[in-house]
Amino acid sequence: MHFSLFYNFDILPGKAISELYQEIEEQAQAADRFGFNAIWLAEHHFEIYGRMPAPLLHLARISAITQQIGLGTAIVEAPYYHPLRLAEDSALLDLLSHGRLRLGIGSGAGNKASEFARFNIPIEEKTSRTLETVEILRQAFDRGLVDFQGDYFHFQQIEINPQPVQSAQDIIWLAASNSTPEIAGKGGYGLLIPRVGSVDRHLHLIQRYRTALAEKSGRISQLRFVYVAETEQDAYEQTRQTITHYARYDLDIAWDGRTDSKEYREILTRLNAVIGSPEQVVEQLSAWQQEAGFDEIMCQVYAAGMQHADSLRCIELLGQTALPRLQTQATALTTRG
Repeated sequence: MHFSLFYNFDILPGKAISELYQEIEEQAQAADRFGFNAIWLAEHHFEIYGRMPAPLLHLARISAITQQIGLGTAIVEAPYYHPLRLAEDSALLDLLSHGRLRLGIGSGAGNKASEFARFNIPIEEKTSRTLETVEILRQAFDRGLVDFQGDYFHFQQIEINPQPVQSAQDIIWLAASNSTPEIAGKGGYGLLIPRVGSVDRHLHLIQRYRTALAEKSGRISQLRFVYVAETEQDAYEQTRQTITHYARYDLDIAWDGRTDSKEYREILTRLNAVIGSPEQVVEQLSAWQQEAGFDEIMCQVYAAGMQHADSLRCIELLGQTALPRLQTQATALTTRG
């Protein structure tokens, strides 16, 4: 099992955005030292939810201060991009980082009608525009030449420079939705499973993807809230404000802050969160991996309400305890199989 980090760039009032960026860069450097597989950045615009309008630009900076960690977008909102420019920018980042790019692509959230309006893109077109963009990117990365006729984009023999280090199959990941598992599977692209949603729905999306893969290997990355501290109580205290924030935002629940209640356990389950000591986190991550069979756990260890120093310690604990144990378990299971 691979381990990666995910950042949504959500903050509480009073937090300076420049400070947020600096802290995430420091956490990316720590994750690089501790052997995490990748760092994934979300894209958000204007006042909604997160504060990262240009994840590729920030990843370019992170690539210069890290050595080996993968550089992922989870996701770029494809309808807002001209596909040729997205192809050029992505290829350049892959080249500059010596083949570390993971271009996670999605169509944007259906509840962001005002955001689409500001970009003058009809929200009803978001899925079809995204699927056309994926095919254009495939041609650009694998052929260096785009020849495409669609409903929204028309290109004849457009040469793309520079060329990326990796192939399209290695670079492209698709956000899992009703329309993408088969497309991702047939193309051999990676599949990004979101944090929100029921386990049953996630398993259904994964099964559709695996069926479409046929003989191709594929890759599945599963996003989860993951937070570890020296003790269970420390982990609860360090994430209390964050769980309060997400319970209200994602679930419309005004949680009373009590961690010894049935309501708290239900909130963690619905948020797809594991919070606790290293032993507790290892046990839950192992159970999730065996249930869903994903290749990578994408850990959200820093969100609105968490302290930078605490999240740095969380990354250290994951790197020193959880990662080695789970990788050893995976190796043992593979050997027995």
